[in-house]
Amino acid sequence: MQDFTNANANDFTQKDLMLHLLQVSQHTVTREEVKEDISKLDKKIDRLEESMLKRFEQVDKKFEQVDKRFDKLEYKIEKVDAKFDKLTWLIIATLMSVFFKDYIFSILHISQ
Repeated sequence: MQDFTNANANDFTQKDLMLHLLQVSQHTVTREEVKEDISKLDKKIDRLEESMLKRFEQVDKKFEQVDKRFDKLEYKIEKVDAKFDKLTWLIIATLMSVFFKDYIFSILHISQ
């Protein structure tokens, strides 16, 4: 590409003029093509954003389902934990009664 910015008007031939006009028109076409490409890219980005938002909504729904399952699991664990507490006290009471049965029987026998 030839640079016509510092061209002398007296030395500017018809060929130079045609080359200059050709370069300017190519630049203009390129600019219009870039604008069109930018517009297409903007549309693609908009579609991508919509798609991403839909995906995020799906992920949020899945997280809500997982949260509900964890809540149910925590509730079941609490119920089992309460049963284990009762079972632990029952075992302790049984062990104490086995170890102290003679003492308990002697107390019961004295009171009669």
